[in-house]
Amino acid sequence: MVRITILLALALIIGKKAAVTAFSLSMMDGSKSTDAAAATSRRGFLAQSATAAIIPVTLLSSTLPANAAETPAEAIRLISSKTIPGLGPPDVYYPAYFVGKWKTTRVISSSDDPFYKELENVGVKLPIQVTSEMRYVPYNAGKDFQQIDANPNNVPAIADRAFNEKEFYSALSQEVQRLYSSTKAMPSIQTINWTPTNPNVLSLDYSDGSSKEVKVTKRSSDVSNDGKNLFSSEFRRITAVPSSSSGIAGGIPSVYKSRVLTKWRQGNSNDVIEGIEILYNEAGVLGDKSSDPLQMGIGGTGAISSLYGGDSKDLEDWRSTKTKILMERMM
Repeated sequence: MVRITILLALALIIGKKAAVTAFSLSMMDGSKSTDAAAATSRRGFLAQSATAAIIPVTLLSSTLPANAAETPAEAIRLISSKTIPGLGPPDVYYPAYFVGKWKTTRVISSSDDPFYKELENVGVKLPIQVTSEMRYVPYNAGKDFQQIDANPNNVPAIADRAFNEKEFYSALSQEVQRLYSSTKAMPSIQTINWTPTNPNVLSLDYSDGSSKEVKVTKRSSDVSNDGKNLFSSEFRRITAVPSSSSGIAGGIPSVYKSRVLTKWRQGNSNDVIEGIEILYNEAGVLGDKSSDPLQMGIGGTGAISSLYGGDSKDLEDWRSTKTKILMERMM
């Protein structure tokens, strides 16, 4: 405000000097009429005043922050607009109140994924409730963010994917063991690699020698104007390497596609967040193989073929897992 006031004052001073000069010249030149001199002085005053006033204000406007966001939704959309070709936003960005640690209760209500079907076969029935911790950090925290749980600048947040994955996996393993103790224990996570500067790749190594890499290939997200509702979608490519008989990695890798849909809603305060997650995993392809060798296995006469035709072997078989989530801030 002080700078604007000074600039306007200078404009007025320059304008007044121009008017005085024009008036003095008109008085000294007796060969010209008074009316013509007055008209000239008025035109000169207006032209010079306008020029003096416009130029400084134009320069001043260029110094104002062009990317200033007035609401949490605008801040998220501004960052998300810096898309990567073929991928979308660099990460999923959350409102600033997500920053911190959360006690997270997940209720896995239904699933036809092979993992949960195997558990069901040994007596572990759905729904399963799993309680773990989740963590979100400021999006600009950088690599050294381990001790960052505050958000003094009130900037959008990102998920600490390594922390969240490890906490949920460990809690799920303990819950499965509790529900059915004779079930073969899930291998523990030995190492996990992820960084917010490259949020699209998460690599895990397990105690039995197996490994997995989760790579996001495409994403999109949206946030409500008040910042209380958020939706995100991520397509992923998962490469899983099983352990060999010697207990080290060396099995034949499998590559499959996955998609995660998540919707978040703020509770009655910034300390409660509710969510719904649907996870789709590709579990091979559909199709009834023909017993006729002349058909080269392109289809058959089973239930799947009756729905999709003889060439049903190329249809992707997607399995879904639905989870309700409740996050409560840890003080």
